[in-house]
Amino acid sequence: MAFRAQSLIARAGPDVEASGSAIDQLFREQHAFVWRNARRLGCADEWVDDAVQEVFLVAARRLSELTPASNVRGWLFAIVFRVAQRMQRGRARYRARVQRYAETQAGTQTPSHEASSQAARQLRYLLARLDEAKRVVLILMELEGMTSAEVAVVMSVPQGTVDSRLRAARKQLRDMIEHDLGRSEEPSP
Repeated sequence: MAFRAQSLIARAGPDVEASGSAIDQLFREQHAFVWRNARRLGCADEWVDDAVQEVFLVAARRLSELTPASNVRGWLFAIVFRVAQRMQRGRARYRARVQRYAETQAGTQTPSHEASSQAARQLRYLLARLDEAKRVVLILMELEGMTSAEVAVVMSVPQGTVDSRLRAARKQLRDMIEHDLGRSEEPSP
């Protein structure tokens, strides 16, 4: 089902207000399509909304490229594809920088008693298995003692999002621990 650009072009005029109206229409009609395909192209839960926002910002800048015969979804998909690729490359570069920094710092720090204890190793193992958004909330609230309101400000997300991430992180940790305990209690052959 091809969505043609005729109504968008008719709404978009030379003035900013008319273009804004066209972008509003584009957003309302195509948001689900853009979000769905951003996820399919590899955008993680933590940053898919950022990617969708970037897609519509690019679309707003490039709205003048549309012709009456343009397939809006095809045009948007091309933008989604490029934005997802660019954001994935950027996140990969960031992870590589963090890894290089961690490697350079590894030799400069003296290991603490906590770092060498079995419980600390187990905690780090479990935390590493959580996705980043849940891990950050869990660390800030449970280990650093921050309130959900403080974490919401730090992470620039609503407090309800922080609370739901904490619940999900606790449940996932509980499930991982129960799974690990279940495996260790199985009789060996």
